[in-house]
Amino acid sequence: MRSIHALQMPQNRIFGINQFRNKILMSMFKAIHSIICWDPPAGIMGNKLVGFALVLLVAGCKEKFVSPAPSVVTGYLVVEGVINNDGGETNIRLSRTTNLNDTRNILETGAIVNLENGNNTPIQLLESSAGNYTVDNLHLDPAIKYRLSIKTSNNEEYLSDFGSVRNNPPIDSVNWERENNGVHIYVNTHDPQNNTRYYQWEYNETWEFHSHYNASLKLVKGLPPNDFKNVAVVYRQPGDPEIYTCWQFNASNSILLGSSAKLSQDIIHLPVTQIPAADWKLSVLYSIIVKQYAWSKEGYEFLERMKKNTESVGSVFDAQPSELNTNFHCTTNPNQPVIGFFNICTIREKRIFIDNNELPQWGFRMACNNPIIENNPDSIFFKAGGLLPTTIDKMGAFGSIITFYASESICVDCTLRGTNVKPTYWP
Repeated sequence: MRSIHALQMPQNRIFGINQFRNKILMSMFKAIHSIICWDPPAGIMGNKLVGFALVLLVAGCKEKFVSPAPSVVTGYLVVEGVINNDGGETNIRLSRTTNLNDTRNILETGAIVNLENGNNTPIQLLESSAGNYTVDNLHLDPAIKYRLSIKTSNNEEYLSDFGSVRNNPPIDSVNWERENNGVHIYVNTHDPQNNTRYYQWEYNETWEFHSHYNASLKLVKGLPPNDFKNVAVVYRQPGDPEIYTCWQFNASNSILLGSSAKLSQDIIHLPVTQIPAADWKLSVLYSIIVKQYAWSKEGYEFLERMKKNTESVGSVFDAQPSELNTNFHCTTNPNQPVIGFFNICTIREKRIFIDNNELPQWGFRMACNNPIIENNPDSIFFKAGGLLPTTIDKMGAFGSIITFYASESICVDCTLRGTNVKPTYWP
């Protein structure tokens, strides 16, 4: 579920500020445009001066726009995550909403979080990091209903409705297709019992990439304050940090939903993400792991409203913000909104790899310079500022380096764009 950090309206208007602001600005733009483009009838050309004066008046206005939307108390609890019934890790993230002009991410720490069954037998989720509450190895009974209880450090208490463990069929496949605008990745799943119907997906990407140059040289400096005088280029050694091969990561940041409720069979084939043509993600080796969740009809509708309220661009054609019907309740203050929806399912996942060799003429290339520099302190200081050495141009006696090639740091040191620590799942 996507994180929410900037909410200040009551629950039935809680996501509407951006749309409201943008519609105001659109109305102002249309008004100014009509003045500039007004073409009066012949004989009243003097009125154009009036229009021009109005434009100057509008342009000269320096007052800050203040939204007429009422400012209310914020700090509502946000509950994110799904109870994972496949024996893997369950992570529930607690945070607080903030005002629109507050960029902080306020995590709810020090809470007591329990998973309870109908007999109120608790399974505690421990705080593994700030605002994140986890438990491993859950194998819950599908015949029993469960709920989540939360008690915050300021003694606010929250309960979800009771819910059952939902069936979640395995992912059939994650496949990709190359098209003119890049690579498109799809997920395929089905429920032969036609019972699931409502799905959500998240994904995590990993890609290996290389520096433009595989440097065999490195720059060494003396001690300050004369380090610029005691500088030289020498050969790299086996124990030097890896700067040619690195990895980068990315997680989905939108709500990906799919439903077969209007179909006769519970079969899903939907796009997950797209990689633009010649993008660096596919320059060497790329991997994506897709996670699938099953939801109730009510939970799916909650996610649909979340998606509309948080991902619309705010144009006059967007759907209006709507109320979020959550299944969490604040028992110490029933009128206080809570954002989140309690769900239990077996989380399914599937990983694929795409090799650059499968994409002939992919076309990724960095624009890097490669000047020749003399290997002495003055040349290095005046000609190689911001550059790193790559390979030898001219070698002297006993392998000494007379001149060398250099390039921009980002073209030589891959750790400036990622990490050189190889993921455990990487081939």
